[in-house]
Amino acid sequence: MVPMPVRLGLVIAACMLSVPSFAGAQQQRASVTGVVLDASSARPLAGVEVFLEGTGFNGLTNADGRYLIAGVLQGTYRLRAASIGYGTAVKEIVVTAEGTVIADFQLAPSVIALDAVVVTVTGERRKRELGTAIATIDAAGVLDVAPVHKMSDLLQGRSAGVQVLSSTGAPGLGSRIRIRGSGSISLSNEPLIYIDGIRADNAPSLTVWAGGQRPSRFDDLNPEDIESIEIVKGPAAATLYGTDAANGVIRITTKRGRPGPTRWNAWTEVGLVQDRADYPLNYAGLDANSSRYATTCLLADEAARRCSQTGVSSFQVLSNPSLSPITNGRRRQHGLSVTGGSDQVSFYVSAETETETGPYALPGLYRDVLVGRSIPIDGALERPQRFDRVSARANMNAQVGRNTALSVHAGYVSSDLGVLTNDNDNGGLLWSALQGGADPTDRDRAWGFLTPAEIFGRRTTQAVERFTTSATVQSRPAQWLTVRATGGVDYNSRHDVRFSPRDLGVPGEDNLGRRDSNFFNGFRYTLDAVASAGYEPVHGVKLGTSVGVQFFRHVSEGTTTNGTDIVSGTASISAAAKTSGWEQIREEKTVGLFVEQSFDVRDRLFFTAGVRADDNSAFGRDFDLIYYPKLGASWVVSDESFFPETSFLDELRVRAAWGRAGLQPVSGAALVTLESLSVTNANDATVAGVRIKSPGNRRLEPERSTELELGMDADLLGGRLGLEFTYFHKTTDGALVQAPLAPSLGSTERPWVNLGEVLNRGFEGSVRTSVAAGPLRWDVRVSGSTNHNELLTLGEGTDPIGTQFRHVPGFPLGGAWGRPILRYEDADGNGILTANELVIGDTSTFHGPSMPEREVSLSSTLTLFDRLRLYGLLDYRGDFVQWNGTEWARCNAAKCRALSDRTVPLWEQARAVAFLNPRAPTIAGYYEDATFLKLREVSVTWTLPEAWLAPLGVERLTATLAGRNLKTWTRYGGLDPENNFQGLGNFATVDLFTQPPMRYWTLHFNVGF
Repeated sequence: MVPMPVRLGLVIAACMLSVPSFAGAQQQRASVTGVVLDASSARPLAGVEVFLEGTGFNGLTNADGRYLIAGVLQGTYRLRAASIGYGTAVKEIVVTAEGTVIADFQLAPSVIALDAVVVTVTGERRKRELGTAIATIDAAGVLDVAPVHKMSDLLQGRSAGVQVLSSTGAPGLGSRIRIRGSGSISLSNEPLIYIDGIRADNAPSLTVWAGGQRPSRFDDLNPEDIESIEIVKGPAAATLYGTDAANGVIRITTKRGRPGPTRWNAWTEVGLVQDRADYPLNYAGLDANSSRYATTCLLADEAARRCSQTGVSSFQVLSNPSLSPITNGRRRQHGLSVTGGSDQVSFYVSAETETETGPYALPGLYRDVLVGRSIPIDGALERPQRFDRVSARANMNAQVGRNTALSVHAGYVSSDLGVLTNDNDNGGLLWSALQGGADPTDRDRAWGFLTPAEIFGRRTTQAVERFTTSATVQSRPAQWLTVRATGGVDYNSRHDVRFSPRDLGVPGEDNLGRRDSNFFNGFRYTLDAVASAGYEPVHGVKLGTSVGVQFFRHVSEGTTTNGTDIVSGTASISAAAKTSGWEQIREEKTVGLFVEQSFDVRDRLFFTAGVRADDNSAFGRDFDLIYYPKLGASWVVSDESFFPETSFLDELRVRAAWGRAGLQPVSGAALVTLESLSVTNANDATVAGVRIKSPGNRRLEPERSTELELGMDADLLGGRLGLEFTYFHKTTDGALVQAPLAPSLGSTERPWVNLGEVLNRGFEGSVRTSVAAGPLRWDVRVSGSTNHNELLTLGEGTDPIGTQFRHVPGFPLGGAWGRPILRYEDADGNGILTANELVIGDTSTFHGPSMPEREVSLSSTLTLFDRLRLYGLLDYRGDFVQWNGTEWARCNAAKCRALSDRTVPLWEQARAVAFLNPRAPTIAGYYEDATFLKLREVSVTWTLPEAWLAPLGVERLTATLAGRNLKTWTRYGGLDPENNFQGLGNFATVDLFTQPPMRYWTLHFNVGF
C-alpha cells in the first residue's frame, strides 16, 4: 500500500502538472472592475480586497477606490468586498464573455467584520469560516497614529493574548514575544515568523557580551513597509504550519502595489530620547571615630558597637550635571515610497534611513582622560549607544497569463548597532554609578568599578546585512481548482565585535587590549506548494479540498575569533600576541505534507478537518513521522431563520477548534557527539584524543502541543459595538529536559529526553466600539487575557530545574523561589534589625510567576472633522514578580539605604539583613510585585486641508506629535517593572542594573503626492 504522504505528494504533482494544459484550454475570460466607497462619507477606500468567492481571483483598490480583477472565466459568481474596520458587501455577478463587468460597492464601518479575509496555509479564507481566533493588525492604520519605532512596537498592546515584554530602553535591542504563555521548558518560546509567505529569522543574536541584552532579528524589518500582521495564536490554528508552530505564528504581509497613477509618499521624523528614571542614591553612614569619609559605619556595625554613626551621607553621580553622562538622545527617520502600475503589473518601492542614539554622552571631564591615554575619540565613542539602519523594499504583482498571477517581494536591510554595556556586568555604566560613592564632595570616588572614560572606551557593535526575497505563483487552471507555489530565502550576515583598547585603565587582561570578532551567516529557505479544489455536490453545500507540501532548510555558519595583548594604535586581531578561534556549521531540514477538507453549509455552518505529517533532521533516527491533526467548526447563528431578529444584535458566531503542533528538538541533540582533548600515551607523549560529549537520543521526538479553543464573536448596534471572547486549553507533552546521567558513563553533557508536560489555559476577550456623531468619531478598543501556566510533570526521577527561577511541578514555569522571611521585629527598639531579630523559613517557597498572568490594553482614538485625531494607549500587566537585583546588589556592596539609614522602613532592613545573614541567606525579600499600568502611547495628528495643499501639488499632508512611555503606575520599587537583564531569555525577570525604558517625543510628517 502506498503511504499517505506519498499519495498526497502525487496529488500535488498531478495538480501542478495540469496547469499548462488548463491554461491553454481556457479562452473565454473577462474582467471585473468598479469603485469602493465609504458608505457614510462617500470617499474612496484604498486597500479594500475585492474577490470572487471560492476562487483565487482578487483585486485591491487603489487610492481612488478602484479595483480590477482580470482573466475571469465565464460563470455566475459572488463578488465580495472586505476591509479591516468595515463590514462586508456582496454582489452576485454574471460573467458572460470576454469584456468587462462593472460592480461598485459602499462599505459601512464595522468593528468585527466576520467576512474579512485572512491568509492561511491553504490560501485566503474568511474569518467566518474558521474555528479559531486569528488577530489582524492593520499596520498602516497603526502607523497613522501611534509612535511606532520598531516591529515589536506594532504588536504591543494590540491583540489579546499577545505579550510584548520589553526588557531595556537601549536602542536596537529586542523584546520577548509570548502568545498564550510559555509551553517549553528548554526550547525557545518565541512565535514562528512568516514574511510574505516564507519563514524568517526572529532569533536573538549577539555573540559578544554586553551584560545580557541582545537584539532580535524580528526588529530588522521596517514597520513603514508593512501592510498587515496576522497572529495565529495556538496549535488549534497553527496545525498545518507543523513543527516549530506550537508557540503561534505571526504572518507579516508587506505593502503591495496598487494599479493607477504613480503615487509618491514621503515621511520624516525627528525626536528626543529621554531617560526619566529616578535613580536611587548611594548611602554611607559616617563614623564618629574617623574624620575620613572612606571609613563608613553601617547599622549592623553600630549595633555590634564596632562604630558610632554620626549621620548619613548620600549622593548619586547620575544626578550631578557635571559628572553624569545622561543627556537627550536623538531620533531621525527619512523615507520615500512609490506605488502604481497598470492592471497587469503593479509595484511598490520604498527606501528609508533611520538613526537613533541613546541618552548617554561622554562627559567632557572624561574626554581628557582618553585623550591623555592616546585613545582617539570619534562619534561612536562619544555616543556609543546608537542604532543606524538603511532599508529598501521592492514588491511587484503581475498578471502573467489569463489564469496566472505572480508576486515577487524583495527586502534589504543594513544596520549598525552600538551597545553600551549595562546589566549584569561590573564594567557597565549603571553598575558603576549605582554602586559608586556617597560623598558629594569626593569626585574621585563618585563612580564604582569603572569611570565613564573606561566604560565608553570599550566598544560593542553589531553590523547586519539582511536580504529577504520570495516569489508566489498562483494559477487557476479551472473554475474549481487553484494552484499556488511559494519559494524564497531569508539571508542575514552579521558581524559582532567587542573591543577594549590597550591601556584603557580597566583591570585584568582587557587592559592589554582585547578584541572579539565574530562572523555569522544564516540562510532560511522555504518552498511550498498547495492545490485547492472547490465543488458543490448539492445545492447549499460546498466542499473544499487542499493538499500541500512544504520544505524548509536552515543553514547557519559562523566563526568566532579573539585576540589579547594588542599593540597600541590598532584594533586588529592580527596585531594580538595571543589568539584563538572557533567554527560552527549547523543545518536543519523539515519536510511536511498536509491535507485539509472543509465543508460549507449555506455559508453559515463551517467544518474543517486536516492533518499534517512532518519529518525533521533533528528527530531521532528511530523516530518516524510526526502527525499533527486538527478539527474546527464555525457557526454564524444569527444567519439562521430561527434566530430572533433584534434591534441590537447584528451578527453572532460561535466557534470551536482542536489541533496539535510541535517544536523541533535542539539541533544535533539526537546525535552522539564527540569532543577533542589532549591525552598522554604510554610513551609519555601528548597526543590528540576524543571523548563522548553527548550520548544522543535515537528516540528523540518533537515537543507536541495540543490545544482546545472555544469562542464567540458578536456584532451589535449596527456595527458600532463588537465583542470577541475565547477560551483556550493547551497542553505540551514530551517537553525536552536534560536527563541525569551517571558520571561513570564519561559524557560531559546530559542527553535530551522528552519528559515534561506543561499546561496553559486562560481567557481572551476584546470589546470594540465606534461612535459617530456629526463631525466627531470616537473609536475605543479594550482587550485583555488571563493565562494559567503550570508545569504538570517533569518526568519521574527528575529534580526541579533552576535556582531562583525554577521549573517545579505544580507551579508556573520559571517561577520565583526562595526561603521566605517569616517574621521580623525590632525587639530592642533601637531602629536597627539584626539577624537575631529575623525568622527565615527552612525551605524555598513559591513567590510568584515570572511572566504576567493578566494583561489588559485600552486604546482610544477621537477624530474631529476628519482633520484632528487624538490617540492614546494604556497597557496593563499583572500577577507577576520581578527580582529587584539592582537593590539586592547595591546592598551586597553596602551602598543601599537599608544598611546605613535607620529611618528606612523595617522591611527594607529585613530583606537586606536576611540576604547578608551568613547562617541562612535568602534573596526572597527582593522578589517584588511588578504589576504596572503604563501610558504607552499618546499622539495628536493634524491633516491639513486639501485646498491648502493643491497649489503645492501635494495630495495629503499630516503632522503627528507623539509620546511613548510617558507614565508608569506601579508598586515595584526598582527602576522599572519591565526591566530584565536577560533580555530575550526564556523565563527569568531580573532587574539588574538594566537601563529602563526611554521616553520618546517625536514629530512625524507624512506627505503624499
